[in-house]
Amino acid sequence: MTNLLEALSDNICIDRDKCIFCGDCVERCVLDNIRLQLSPCRQACPLGVNCHGYVKLLADGEGLKAMEVLRETLPFPGILGRICSQPCEDTCHRNVTEGAPVAIRALKRYLADRHGSEVSDPDIPGDSGRRVAVIGSGPAGMMTAYELRRFGHGVTVYEADDQPGGMLRWAIPEFRLPGDVLKQELDLLRRMGVEFSCGTQVGRDVSLDKLKGQHDAVVVCTGAGEPARLGIDGEDMEGIYHGLPFLRAVREGTPHRVGSKVLVVGGGNVAVDAAQTAFRLGAQDVRMVCLESREEMPAFTWELAGALGEGVKAECSWGPLRFDTRDGKVAGLEFQRCVRVFNENGAFDPAFDQCQTIRFDADTVIIAVGQKAGAPLLEGPDMVKGGLVAVDPVTLETAENGLFAAGDAVSGPSSVVEAMAQGREAAISVHRMLSGEPLRYGRAYEGPYIRDFPIDVSGAIQRERVAIPTVGRGTQGDFRELEASLDDDAARREAERCYSCGVPVGHYRTCWFCLPCEVVCPTEALYVEVPYLLR
Repeated sequence: MTNLLEALSDNICIDRDKCIFCGDCVERCVLDNIRLQLSPCRQACPLGVNCHGYVKLLADGEGLKAMEVLRETLPFPGILGRICSQPCEDTCHRNVTEGAPVAIRALKRYLADRHGSEVSDPDIPGDSGRRVAVIGSGPAGMMTAYELRRFGHGVTVYEADDQPGGMLRWAIPEFRLPGDVLKQELDLLRRMGVEFSCGTQVGRDVSLDKLKGQHDAVVVCTGAGEPARLGIDGEDMEGIYHGLPFLRAVREGTPHRVGSKVLVVGGGNVAVDAAQTAFRLGAQDVRMVCLESREEMPAFTWELAGALGEGVKAECSWGPLRFDTRDGKVAGLEFQRCVRVFNENGAFDPAFDQCQTIRFDADTVIIAVGQKAGAPLLEGPDMVKGGLVAVDPVTLETAENGLFAAGDAVSGPSSVVEAMAQGREAAISVHRMLSGEPLRYGRAYEGPYIRDFPIDVSGAIQRERVAIPTVGRGTQGDFRELEASLDDDAARREAERCYSCGVPVGHYRTCWFCLPCEVVCPTEALYVEVPYLLR
């Protein structure tokens, strides 16, 4: 029998035309006999979204099934289809072969726009009888609430503002994330039974201790929405704004007045958004000035390219020195040459050449040099470190049992997808605690996956990346969404560019032919060839 089994190396058969690379067979094999070659895009996604699977289905003309696969791990594709940092595209193997990755984010948005309303809401198990408070309704809070509700727990989200959404609602311009898209995603939570208590600031309207007494667990997802300051004299004079409050005023319908010449200090995404918003408010000349070189700028490359295409100018490697004033108002800003942003250890430690200076005229200055967490809800060296909530890096539990935290309140400013990923991990920890399960068990295990393998590109379609259609033009008053959704033909043609890198493969060759892997396969792509002598 041993020799026979050793000779059977190909008894597990995979039909690649049917396989959607979900990994169900890998997880189900009782002998740990199957491995999934995990595509680079999926490895890079903080949420573990099966990008490979939904792109493959879309290429096969199965748009609705693709949307169903997407929703298995991503409940908010309308949001991330527009503003995701798209690490999946950074690792797409097309970058290696031709320098133009598959437009995975655009395909995600296409599926959300085209098929989002056709997918059923997730099933909710019976009420567990446990209640959890989530403080904050931004990306981390939304994902935490979603996952906890899927486990059957009662969830109330406490939000200080009068409407939910956090940074998604108040910090991201309408031309990048329309309000109706955010509303649709939030409505999913409401349909699932998540309760929202808006206009309730924890620490002012209700104490944290009271919430802890009323709930079985609390998750702090308050974000990092406090703008960082330059610390230069005159920073509060007339005509000077800070990035996040500036953007929020626009979303609230009470925009600040901008002059004809606007300087935006900073090189990140908030700075880019502020610069493009200034044009839409009537500015004639908008200039971004930042410490970083062009290659070091933290803004997403595609967002920066869009801003430059609208006429925003970028002045790199300059650090602010002093404001110029005229009649008590800002008239310009003087900068000194920045010769280094990070030190030899990679830490932020800018150095300057004070002999090289430059001055830019401005009647409006917008300071967008980063964000930080506001006054923390928690106190004490065990609970707060460096202004952020201190948590176990695996479980996201604080030093107090039953109190968890996730998102930017823990990590500092991060991407939306990273904040959502932390929200999911916090929800898993809460559920384990409420179920009496170990919080850390198996969390560091990377799973039965192969992460480094040769990628076969023979026979792949050679085609240029699709052009993402645009709508907004960046003119005064034009807050229309910048990008439009792909049409059906363009989406399918772009999906066909995928190399389909990953696939389940046999590993230990000790198959017992018990068939659970075959039974669990959702697309009947896998079958087991039982040897004749064992039939």
